[in-house]
Amino acid sequence: MAKVILILVTLFSISCNNPIINGKSKTDSQKQKMLVNETKNVEVHELPADLIEISGITFLDSNTILAIQDEEGILYEYDLKNKEIIKKFEFGEPDDYEDLVRVNEDVYVISSNGNVIQIKDFKSANPIIKTFKTALKKKNDIEGLTYEPKRNRLLLAAKASGLADDEQAKEIYAFDLKTMMLETKPAYSIKLNEIEKYFEGDPIVESSKKFLKAIGNHNINKVFRSSALTVHPQTNQIFVLSSINNIIAVLTPEGKLSQIIKFDGKDYTQPEGIAFSTNNKLYISNEGGKNGKGNIIELEYAN
Repeated sequence: MAKVILILVTLFSISCNNPIINGKSKTDSQKQKMLVNETKNVEVHELPADLIEISGITFLDSNTILAIQDEEGILYEYDLKNKEIIKKFEFGEPDDYEDLVRVNEDVYVISSNGNVIQIKDFKSANPIIKTFKTALKKKNDIEGLTYEPKRNRLLLAAKASGLADDEQAKEIYAFDLKTMMLETKPAYSIKLNEIEKYFEGDPIVESSKKFLKAIGNHNINKVFRSSALTVHPQTNQIFVLSSINNIIAVLTPEGKLSQIIKFDGKDYTQPEGIAFSTNNKLYISNEGGKNGKGNIIELEYAN
């Protein structure tokens, strides 16, 4: 399967040399076409070695992020302008920490087994740390966490299947900040066949499907795996990042898939974090891997 994914990534990369592509289904009745934007990355912020495996970001202000690194129970406060770590805060033992989000004076962290860690008053001298277990498990592989202010709840994105083991969808669950409990019915669901429809008719994607079918895999369900998500501060749209094939699925506040953003470039080594800054700019963070540095990329996109 790894070879299949590698071929798909290559095929998607060949399809366009532009950093961002907004894909829409090619149905004539809706007058939808693949749109190519001549935009580019605004800036690539290379990170120090401490953040080579950066797995999530959230903003404190327009120039300062709070970041987390996979396997470490440490919050990193990082200044994008001065390119330096301002402060570190240890909140827990080593674990598989995947994402984080700031909610007013509190910070929440998600681990891959679905545990929600609350760091209350994280800037105070004595922040209170609590862990909330949920119905989600390690097999669900929870990688995304964000805050949905309109409904005062956290959103948790499963990289693997959700609680119902539906292989045809990527589920997003809500964690209520009043009850501090997970709602076991998905708040949002991304149907993988809807993502396929956005690329129907594209000769490269169609040839990918034929190749997969020829080797016994009759679908391309592995081309989207949620690795992070964020909510647009003004429109309340939900941006769901897939580290496979460098895709962002944009959902309306009602949960309808409204847009696909395809980004590309050598700097996107392993997209694992996504966030809007306090002045509404979009950023993606990338793990560096064994032979590179982690980074945070500011990018342009078409609304």
